[in-house]
Amino acid sequence: MKDHWLKEWGKGKPPSKWVIEIIDDTLSCLEGMTKEEESAIAVLNEELTQKFLKKVKPTSVKNYYTYLHKAVRIHFKDKLTSQNSIYHPTKGISEHFACTLIDTPDDIKAMNLGLQREALDWKQHNVATLEDPELIVNRGRELLEGAIAQYEKEGYSSYAEIGAALALLVGLRPGEILRDAVLIDSSAYTIILSQGQAKTRGKQRSYEMPTLIEADTVLKGYHILRNTFKADKLNDLELESYKNNLRFQVEVNFSEIVPTLSRLNGEKTVNPQRLRAIYDAIAVFYYCPPQVKDFVFIKAINGHEPTPGKADAAMHYLDYQIGDGAIVSAGGQRQGIKLGQPGVKLIERIADKLKKIEQSNEKLADNTHEKALMRFLSHESQATTTEVTQPSITPEVLGLSDDWVKRLQSVMEQTGQTDFKDMVCELVKQEIKFREGMRTRHQGKDFQSMPLSTLKRTRHPEAAAEKMRRAFLAIKYYNSNVATERSQRWYINPNSINKLVGGRFSIISPWCDRHFDEIDSHNQTYELTEGDNRKSVDISEVVQVPEYPTD
Repeated sequence: MKDHWLKEWGKGKPPSKWVIEIIDDTLSCLEGMTKEEESAIAVLNEELTQKFLKKVKPTSVKNYYTYLHKAVRIHFKDKLTSQNSIYHPTKGISEHFACTLIDTPDDIKAMNLGLQREALDWKQHNVATLEDPELIVNRGRELLEGAIAQYEKEGYSSYAEIGAALALLVGLRPGEILRDAVLIDSSAYTIILSQGQAKTRGKQRSYEMPTLIEADTVLKGYHILRNTFKADKLNDLELESYKNNLRFQVEVNFSEIVPTLSRLNGEKTVNPQRLRAIYDAIAVFYYCPPQVKDFVFIKAINGHEPTPGKADAAMHYLDYQIGDGAIVSAGGQRQGIKLGQPGVKLIERIADKLKKIEQSNEKLADNTHEKALMRFLSHESQATTTEVTQPSITPEVLGLSDDWVKRLQSVMEQTGQTDFKDMVCELVKQEIKFREGMRTRHQGKDFQSMPLSTLKRTRHPEAAAEKMRRAFLAIKYYNSNVATERSQRWYINPNSINKLVGGRFSIISPWCDRHFDEIDSHNQTYELTEGDNRKSVDISEVVQVPEYPTD
């Protein structure tokens, strides 16, 4: 019985001997216990916590409860009854009660969450600068091409050196490089990770990712590594020593040229995780369209999907930014400097989103009365020699509702205007003059640094967009960093944005449509619906949009 669950452990690093002993004892205690025995469950939970704390720090306790839960699922998979199981609403399955009721104590969870937030805040205020990204990329290229040349000449090359190069050039983790990832060709500068991504919670998915050098060189090195280093039969524990060799090569080859990061725990080592963050920063610099936010692009190239209850993982990879010197050398361009070069294409996930936004904007423009009026004005201004009969400007042709016709007729009576067409043309001319003046008046203004109070007084599309963006970020921040449970969080939609910064729904709704992926990702992360906004307080009473941007 004691060995059964361990034999079916599968992927993932197996627990140490002392952990196995604790799990075995716990499984014995759980035999015959029911979910109704609250006191016994609480005592068992406390005893487990104390056993773990004798061996590890509080920050690591949750990892050992994860081991326990996996063992419980294996051990009780064919022994579940109505007395020892609980239905898990998110997963949609029944699990042994120990997977839910025996867990890391709330006080340790709260402490860990506070430490995580402190560490993340430290990271976000201690970003390192890459002044010469080409130097780093070229070091990775030299390392990979040198290993390839050695293999072609001698039939042998260092798996650790190839792995260190791939950690930078394609941003993979050591385990993915050495054993798990399956890479296939996509384009001159992109590949597809078809399977083997780590940290997917059991979900198999593939995604396209850019390479910092030619994809065929990356794939050549990858195939040499896999042909000479056979790790498919190794478990996680056996693979660990080989991963350490890869980490050593990362430090040997990149420590002199990779900027040191300041970390709350004092860590300064250049490791594969740092190279993943550098890969993200350089990939944005090379391939991210200027109109796309860096973290959106990073999520796409790392295959991220929303995970309920988790903060946006992409934020953990924003450790590096491109320095001013590199930006000046690129003609002032901060993103996408290689887009348009031969063989370089935008990854499909981002290209599809941009296409949908463009189609949405075109559809929106086609449906506006302004578009229709401008078409008719264009017809009226054509040379009188044309023999083509243009449609007349009438309320019916323009598609005005009865209410708008009545309002327009009232204005005509007040102004003494009798000709409908002349009235419409005059109104359109005034609107054009107003918009031209507005565009000239606000030309060159930096709306992203403008105070919120000024944005609210400014009639300009970019001012409205910035106002809505800040409202979205304020709700997102509140949900992720202030609220501690679902009942305190707010569903993001046009109505919640309107309550914070005002504005017409005819403007807010299209903005939300254009940013659907970001909004939906956040709402899904916390499993929020419109019903979550039915609270005794208004969102404006608890969520504050700062006067100045904080991002």
